[in-house]
Amino acid sequence: MAATAQTVQQQVRSSFWVGLGEFYLSPASVALLVLNLLDGLFTLTFLQLDVAEELNPLMRVAYAHSPLLFMMAKLVIVNAGLWLLCLHRSLRASRLAIRAGAIIYAVINVYHLAFLTHLLNHWPPA
Repeated sequence: MAATAQTVQQQVRSSFWVGLGEFYLSPASVALLVLNLLDGLFTLTFLQLDVAEELNPLMRVAYAHSPLLFMMAKLVIVNAGLWLLCLHRSLRASRLAIRAGAIIYAVINVYHLAFLTHLLNHWPPA
């Protein structure tokens, strides 16, 4: 009985890891995750300094409840969307959407850096 239970447990573990091994994150996917995190940190910093306001209504509500909820919501929403796209990576549209998302987040982060530069050049406010 113990040998059978151990064999079943080994089969479950091996099938679990095989399933994980098939999940692939492309460089664009990793870039999207990192750039999303940076966007969240920049946005949170600017909101905390009261030099910007959140324009996304969903994220505005999350931030009004808690900065932690804001970051969690931002990360969960983008990670869930990316997970779905990665599951369907065999579709050309999915791969293009991941790349487009990474490019959009790169542009947003360049904007954040430009805004940060502007703030630093004009700090403290008059």
